[in-house]
Amino acid sequence: MAKRIEWIDIAKGIAILAVVVGHTLGPYNGQFFGSLIFAFHMPIFFMLSGYLYHPRPPIQECRRGAVNLLLPYVATAVLVLVVSAVARWLPHNPVLLAYFPSWQTGLLAAVYGAGSPVFNPWHWQVQPIGAVWFLLSMFIAIQLFNGWMTLTARYAQRTRQDLARGVIVIALAISGGVLGQIAYLPWAFNAALLAQAFLYAGYLVRQTNLLQRMPSPWYLLLTFMWLLSAFQGYFALTVPVSPNLLISVMGGVAGSLCVIRFSEWLSQHAARSVVQGLKRYGQLSLVVLCFHLIDLDVIGLAGWVNGLVLPHGGPLVATVVTIGYRIAFVTLAMWAIPHLPVLRVCFLPRQYSFKRLRRGEKQYVQLSEPRDDKVN
Repeated sequence: MAKRIEWIDIAKGIAILAVVVGHTLGPYNGQFFGSLIFAFHMPIFFMLSGYLYHPRPPIQECRRGAVNLLLPYVATAVLVLVVSAVARWLPHNPVLLAYFPSWQTGLLAAVYGAGSPVFNPWHWQVQPIGAVWFLLSMFIAIQLFNGWMTLTARYAQRTRQDLARGVIVIALAISGGVLGQIAYLPWAFNAALLAQAFLYAGYLVRQTNLLQRMPSPWYLLLTFMWLLSAFQGYFALTVPVSPNLLISVMGGVAGSLCVIRFSEWLSQHAARSVVQGLKRYGQLSLVVLCFHLIDLDVIGLAGWVNGLVLPHGGPLVATVVTIGYRIAFVTLAMWAIPHLPVLRVCFLPRQYSFKRLRRGEKQYVQLSEPRDDKVN
């Protein structure tokens, strides 16, 4: 196996922690700091996947996506459904929340895979499942990206290839934005269309060696574009919608590049404890996302913590303490999952497999992956 790219793990660690923080801002939702986070925290995962992209046969890519993305999604949905059902049977318990009012509502939400309220001309009533919409949308996005990149690779002339790819990216991104005004499609398909722009941007960054060639002063312009996107308001990629999608896409690319550059700097200059910590969150970003969703949907401790601190410290202190709790929750999951045989197969499919589980293998598998693996 090839050595992991350290700055990618750091960038993923920063991004997934930003996801946790962004979902816990409470009364500060909708303000500038929240918009700054939402401007990049999902786009950067698509960009990193584009950066690591290598063409594969469609069947192979589909199988990889099913194992690496769909399996953790299904496992998370099952856990949320079960805990929600237990909470319905124990209506007065202070810890578990009955997120879904019934099995039927929960199953429909899991199948639809929405990250935010569903709207469509047909007035379907579907409860969103939450943050793990990203796994379904990433699966669709990668299949689309691999498909049209493979098709356009057949052009012998580089100019024709680049032109075709540019037209396809623009067409798909625009269609995602237009559909986002009409209907929230299953598996966040709208977001998968718009995300082609981020995937292709990441691919071009690697192909052009941009990270090594771009002078440092250019990052001032990128920072300005990121701030401009944040000042205009929230970028809800799951829909996708924002005050101006073009500015949001440009800001998403710019913000991602700034975080990537910062991650490169950290990998060389920060204390090793800081680097190792962020790397660990990045390596287990899929576990963090899934258990953060479980915490958001069916665990009531965050509300209890916030309510306990709020009268004494005010909204800001209560929000900071609640963010600390949420990070502690996912950190505990990061520690526990590699030691739980069944769950680690579902949430760490790259390191463990059902074959090892059936053989009763107890050996701990070190976290490593090839350089061309997809981002969690």
